[in-house]
Amino acid sequence: MIYRRQSHKKLQSFVANWKLPLRLVLVVPFVSQIAVAVGLTGWLSLQNGEKAVNDLATQLREEISARIAQQLKDYLEVPRTIDRINANAIQLGQLNFQDTGSLSRQFWWQRNLFDPIEVSAIYFGSSGGEFIGLGFQNNQTWQIGRAGKITNNKFHSYAIDDRGNPGKLLEIGKPYDPRIRPWYQKSVAAKRPLWSDIYADFKEPRLKITWTEPVYDRAGKLQGVLGVDFVLSHIREFLQRLKIGKSGQTFIIERSGFLVATSNAEQPFTIAGKKVERLKAVDAKTRSIRETAKYLESYLGNFSKLKSSQQLKLKIDGEPQFLQVVPFSDRENLDWLIVVVVPENDFMERINSNTRHTIILCFVALIIAVVVGLLTSRWITEPILKICEASLEIASGNFDKIVCIPRQDELGTLVKTFDRMRTELKVSHEQLEEYSRVLEHKVLERTKQLQHEKEKSERLLLNILPKVIAERLKNHEGAIAEQFDEVTILFADIVGFTPLSSRLPPIELVIFLNQIFSSFDRLTERYGLEKIKTIGDAYMVVGGLPLPKKDHAEAIADMALSMQQAIAKLQAESGEKFQIRIGINTGSVVAGVIGTTKFIYDLWGDAVNIASRMESHGKPGCIQVTDTTYEYLKHQYELEKRDEIVIKGKGKMTTYWLQAKKTELISNSIDR
Repeated sequence: MIYRRQSHKKLQSFVANWKLPLRLVLVVPFVSQIAVAVGLTGWLSLQNGEKAVNDLATQLREEISARIAQQLKDYLEVPRTIDRINANAIQLGQLNFQDTGSLSRQFWWQRNLFDPIEVSAIYFGSSGGEFIGLGFQNNQTWQIGRAGKITNNKFHSYAIDDRGNPGKLLEIGKPYDPRIRPWYQKSVAAKRPLWSDIYADFKEPRLKITWTEPVYDRAGKLQGVLGVDFVLSHIREFLQRLKIGKSGQTFIIERSGFLVATSNAEQPFTIAGKKVERLKAVDAKTRSIRETAKYLESYLGNFSKLKSSQQLKLKIDGEPQFLQVVPFSDRENLDWLIVVVVPENDFMERINSNTRHTIILCFVALIIAVVVGLLTSRWITEPILKICEASLEIASGNFDKIVCIPRQDELGTLVKTFDRMRTELKVSHEQLEEYSRVLEHKVLERTKQLQHEKEKSERLLLNILPKVIAERLKNHEGAIAEQFDEVTILFADIVGFTPLSSRLPPIELVIFLNQIFSSFDRLTERYGLEKIKTIGDAYMVVGGLPLPKKDHAEAIADMALSMQQAIAKLQAESGEKFQIRIGINTGSVVAGVIGTTKFIYDLWGDAVNIASRMESHGKPGCIQVTDTTYEYLKHQYELEKRDEIVIKGKGKMTTYWLQAKKTELISNSIDR
């Protein structure tokens, strides 16, 4: 009590000697709060804007890179298909490569199956030096090219009739021997189908790449090489159609640094006289391409060191640029880099303008706040100073001090009421201090007990029900049932569990089963899924509820693949022989809690029954999914179609085997 009175006296003395006016004390915090709030809001707005811009730029670069990679795959798949068809026809005796008329007609009919953008020429070069081919020219016409003994080893170009037969001789070119061409020599040396190196066209100033496949007879003797050309200018045309911000650029280079294609008008080659020479990216005329290539060469040291996609930043002429480099590899021997570079100013121009406006508004708001604060403080400070003096006396323990302020407004009423309370406070003050100490001790002790019991109840309830459902039940809701239009259900069953249960003691069997299901529970937490129940050696889990989840099908697929890995690991550790059979389906369900005792969170609906049938009609060690789930997974996962099966109550159904995630397959391919 003595210490409190001394503290109040010090405070009273400090206030009495304080030279700063109360009016200023009221204004400064008021103005400071507004200034800090406005400034912080502006700063956060700028930071969020920059973060949003960075996220947008990242998404744009990733989307552009993915579109380019997919288009390249589509372009490069067609030549392989054509060569494979022709090679099979020759090996089966359906196509005679010595009959040039038969070959030209075969190539002529094949050209209707594909767009000229995807295939510019189809041809065959024999081991004897004979050449027959069909090519799409820059004048938008198809022509037959021949060379060999019948043409005195010179390249002859013919018009073609509507049945694929040579017509009028259009041109006699230079001597031509397919056996000395890069595409022929590389294919023969490799003795397998592959892509040629990028090379200049024989007739026109353009770069090409050829898918080649050597053809051998039954004795293993080389008969010749089939080739399908793809002109790289088509890639440039595709890149030019892409919209990359306002002034973004994209280009493709080989690991050697040579340009493959660009998104601008610059050609990836130069012409010295009549010779076509390829151009390195660091020597490009376009400044953004040249400086980006130099930066990558300096950053990586060597283009061959880049093994995975990278997002970087650089400056060109002092202007920041967003940069993404993505490796692109074909199934055979192509190894390119896709480079996307976008100026930061394409995204930040509007943000910078808004920042300037925000700063101006902050200063205006600050000035207004100062004026309003001064006027308000003047109106408030005069009566407050008198009340403050009286309050300090009472706070210091002087309950006999009478306060009298002759005012009829709210402050005057407050003083009168305060004086009436003074006497009561003096009597009850000492009693309250003692009572508060006792009460505080009891409340603290009881609060700890209640908190401990509450935590125990919470843990028990959350082990039984999802958190969202548990909260609703605690709010005294009755039966809970909700419709979910899109969820994915997984049923898993331990195959070989019955023999195992007859061989192991019950306690060991339960411990082993708990080990399996505990590993599954950890996977459920990892992928954000909801475990429904276990029935014997069966396990049920669902994605997309009780809270909606956009990637519910992908999460279930990832869990199914991880469950297979977990089972394989447990097999290796325990030495027991068992497998897991998994079924997956996607559809709508009703989920909820019914009853009043021993309730559980469960699912109902046809989608649940179908998921169960997928498991029961599956194969040990396999993951069977319905065609509905297949539509969600087909772009990101490797799936194999299964023959139609008969499902009880549904009839014939088409299902698929889930095998792996495509990104994992691509990663494994690159590592190899």
